[in-house]
Amino acid sequence: MKRSFYTTANGPTWSVSRDQQLQACERKYFFQYVAEARINSPDPWLRGIALLKKLKNIPMWQGECVHLIIAEYLNQVHQRQSPALDKLVQSLRQRMQREWQFSEKRRFREEPAAVGKTGVALFEHEYDEMPPETKVEVLIEKAIKMLQTFYAWAEGASGLAEQVRTADRIWIEPPAWGVEAPGFMIDNVQVITKVDLALHHRGVSFTVYDWKTGKPPRENTEPGQNELQVSVYMLWANRGLKLPLDGVTSRLVYLGGDQAKELRFDLDEERAVETHRIIEDSVRLAQQWESYFEKRRLKLNDLDYAASVEECRRCNFKRVCRANLSPENHL
Repeated sequence: MKRSFYTTANGPTWSVSRDQQLQACERKYFFQYVAEARINSPDPWLRGIALLKKLKNIPMWQGECVHLIIAEYLNQVHQRQSPALDKLVQSLRQRMQREWQFSEKRRFREEPAAVGKTGVALFEHEYDEMPPETKVEVLIEKAIKMLQTFYAWAEGASGLAEQVRTADRIWIEPPAWGVEAPGFMIDNVQVITKVDLALHHRGVSFTVYDWKTGKPPRENTEPGQNELQVSVYMLWANRGLKLPLDGVTSRLVYLGGDQAKELRFDLDEERAVETHRIIEDSVRLAQQWESYFEKRRLKLNDLDYAASVEECRRCNFKRVCRANLSPENHL
């Protein structure tokens, strides 16, 4: 088995989500990154895993759809247009209706290559675990409410629309990897910083935005994955773009409440060094861990399950990992 730490044509990569995956469940990490699962694999087991990798649960799907329409809004603003909310809502509704129909009919099983392009594969449909009370129109209305919340915030006192129009450089949902992707190198590893939006006003500021479709955290909660994520994003501006830290900020914008809530984060030199160290440690752990498979010192059966059965029940790979938790076996 080849080492899958080298996941792109440009070399090995690291991301916050990849780090969190390894910490949460080694078996899930194996299926996601180590098993060389491809939709066109000659091995039916690997083809099945490749399909399971594409699954999204309903909240993830809702959030992704909202992100895509926000990107549509931002691109129009950047082109000096004035996006109309009703047109954006229509675009969101049409996308979600189209993708729901694709998933509901299980077309992803016959057209797996279309997933992520013209359709979606919902976890709840694949595993026949859709709650009976679920109505697609209710799901769409919830997503529309998030979009409306964003629009009111962006066009209002936040000043985002004007910031987008006047930016010297702008990144809107850039690619995750490759030569055009934002990020920086640690040794020979590309640190992935897939920002939702980044704005550079030369000599003034560099601001990274990350849209969150859930509710904001309660006051005085411990820093978590979101804070690490934006710290890595700000480190990109400093280490990748060579910008001074005192002009770099980030914003987490939560859209799941009655109104948008914006949380600001800065990065001083001490925290930058600590974030860099966290990445180095994580890269070292992942490379060592994956090398055990390359050297056949570890096999899938040697790996433990997630910390709770409930986590396993919500996992895309439960059919190939813990079949007794899956209502049926399609592989």
